[in-house]
Amino acid sequence: MKKAPIVALMLLATAAFVGAGAAEAAMGHGKETAKLKLSAVPNVKTKGGGEADFTLGKDGTTLHYVLHVKNLENATMAHIHEASEAGAPGAVLVWLYPTTGEAPSLKEGKYSGLLAEGDIDAGKLGGPMKGGTVKDLFEKIESGKAGVAVHTKANPGGELWGFRKAKMHEKKM
Repeated sequence: MKKAPIVALMLLATAAFVGAGAAEAAMGHGKETAKLKLSAVPNVKTKGGGEADFTLGKDGTTLHYVLHVKNLENATMAHIHEASEAGAPGAVLVWLYPTTGEAPSLKEGKYSGLLAEGDIDAGKLGGPMKGGTVKDLFEKIESGKAGVAVHTKANPGGELWGFRKAKMHEKKM
């Protein structure tokens, strides 16, 4: 068996991986992102679920969000909430749906798909985040100190909730 063809293939494969990485970096995929899985609020029975994706703008002054739901009935509103130490939703920090941040808006019937998408800037921050920065909000989401709640007609206090659980850090001796 000749080694030259194998070595040539290995070099070609390595070049392809390096090139793909450079192309991805050039396209801006190195952005800061956070993804939250949404599931039933404790003591709520639902077949619904969802996912919220956040991408921090390069300058740190905007946060783009995409909120998808699955098998959700009669959605009324969605927010980013503070998360308590126990992981429960607290104060509303930002409205996600309806995107205008106005009163609830009923999305009637069973729904799966894009519920809301938009950009958050400092002017949209409310509650304890009012006057804060979008970067601070993103850091709260990343650290599990904020999460997303989706409210419905049947569960006005919240049907879906998702946040990042804080990672336990080992103590060094």
